Amino acid sequence: MLRPLQFFKLLSTCLFLGLCGTMSAQSADTVQGWTDDQRERYYHLPQGSRMMPYKWFRALENEAGTALFSSRENLQIYGFIPSPYTGKSNPDGLPIGFAIEEVHDGGAFRVGETNDGSAQTGKKKAIVGLTCAACHTADVTVRGKTIRYDGAPAMLDFDTFYQDLAQAVNQTLFEPARFEKFAAKVLDKPTKQAIAQLEQEFAVLQTEMTADAIIRKPVVHSGFGRLDGLTQIANALAVRDQMQPLNLRGVAAPVSYPSLWLTPQLEFVQWNPIAASPIGRNAGEVMGVFGSAVLSGNGKDLYRSTLLLENLYELEDLVSKLEAPAWNESIQGKIDRALAEAGALLFKQNCAGCHNEMPYRRTDPKKNFFGKTFIEIGRVDYKAVGTDPVYVQSMIDRYVLTNEATAPLFKDAPLVPVSEYYLGAVGAIVGKAMVAAKLTQQEEAEWNGFRTRKMADGKPGPYLPPSYQDLKASPLEAVWATGPYLHNGSVPTIYELLSPEEERRKVFWTGGSDLDLDKLGYVSDEAPGLFRFDTSIPGNGNQGHNYPKGGLTHDQRLALIEYLKGQ
Repeated sequence: MLRPLQFFKLLSTCLFLGLCGTMSAQSADTVQGWTDDQRERYYHLPQGSRMMPYKWFRALENEAGTALFSSRENLQIYGFIPSPYTGKSNPDGLPIGFAIEEVHDGGAFRVGETNDGSAQTGKKKAIVGLTCAACHTADVTVRGKTIRYDGAPAMLDFDTFYQDLAQAVNQTLFEPARFEKFAAKVLDKPTKQAIAQLEQEFAVLQTEMTADAIIRKPVVHSGFGRLDGLTQIANALAVRDQMQPLNLRGVAAPVSYPSLWLTPQLEFVQWNPIAASPIGRNAGEVMGVFGSAVLSGNGKDLYRSTLLLENLYELEDLVSKLEAPAWNESIQGKIDRALAEAGALLFKQNCAGCHNEMPYRRTDPKKNFFGKTFIEIGRVDYKAVGTDPVYVQSMIDRYVLTNEATAPLFKDAPLVPVSEYYLGAVGAIVGKAMVAAKLTQQEEAEWNGFRTRKMADGKPGPYLPPSYQDLKASPLEAVWATGPYLHNGSVPTIYELLSPEEERRKVFWTGGSDLDLDKLGYVSDEAPGLFRFDTSIPGNGNQGHNYPKGGLTHDQRLALIEYLKGQ
């Protein structure tokens, strides 16, 4: 079995993706391969994300003090989708993507002190966090009918949600009337002693969340459907968990949430395609959304974390069964088969070289240590594709100061590129969790998605990407359900993406749910409650992806759109 410091060398692709009640009829649901029980697990299974004690979250009021922060009406403002499940997994009916974890009351809930059974006092408390479903579930509207697409990019404004939540915590602590109401909801017996103790514990949370809100505060606001996950994960690991403030960098490179169908089969996943290991990429996601790890000091708890490894594996297995939604002609309109056939020819001539299509080109099994094969993704240097460079540059231009805990992962180097830091830190965290889980070597390989190269000498080697400067050209299954487009979500429709740059809108609005059935994407006109997307802001640029070089006529764009409806 691989030890933590050995494991990170093979777990070379560990980044962010960049997962019993009664179902209620809230939407016209698609058939995507899941049973009802599997869907509930996806919506509410905890991963190790620990935001705050559940009772506290349920007792907080919003900033105005007019409603509970956790109320359905308040959370819908940020784009959270009401869950059809209530019961043990979701007793109070929180939205999709909220998960409750029972942890032993052995210390600070943000640190993974109980994952191997230590520090247990016999008492348990419920902690609320997020799971991948929050960012990868969409409700769309077609001619007034709501349709649920599991695994689709969510129209969630995470940035505003967390900043508002931190402010609600701040006000609750420092406004006596608010804290009195809060304590009355939280405590069974609000004695003076109990209130004083609660105030002290809540002050710890407020201190942590104030700092956390700073390292997450966006320089470029994401709005709905986007997040600068890579920077937030790096800040969480290199600043908070390493306790090194000099590693702080601005959150300024938001990208769209990707769709999840096909994800377990893809060779690499993120927009900047460097993540292959499923358990590694999912662990990175947890670290970015309120998971934590011990990355300072040199004690026996080094690299321990809040990760719930078995649940992460279960969620990846669930996603492997997820099917892309199909264009529903009875609701969304008939596909013009003749026009789609013309579009198929155009696609093969101009798009298929980068965007793999069925039957998919696959990787060479001889180059994989286990003889496995995966769906190839297109890779294009970000300078060649010409799109906004901020996202890729935020990774290739960033370095991280190590400390006594993390430097040994990098041959004692005091400073390493952020990409190497991701791989080493997350690899060590996952390796520690795998040792605690007592996995066999076969299980370790399986949970790592068999992402291990076969080197020239026949030995296993790291699954490294050929370049850190590439952007991913994904397969386009159900691409019509994944707008807005480009890695940074800067183009609202496929029709505009196929158009010259000067014809693309400079300003549009995100957060709506109406599908644009003609141009593909979302209707993105100005409306109350939506986010104004300004493409003149660095990081939001809508330039590039000018393919084919000679451009397409209006009729050719429509033909390609018709073809993509059937994919």
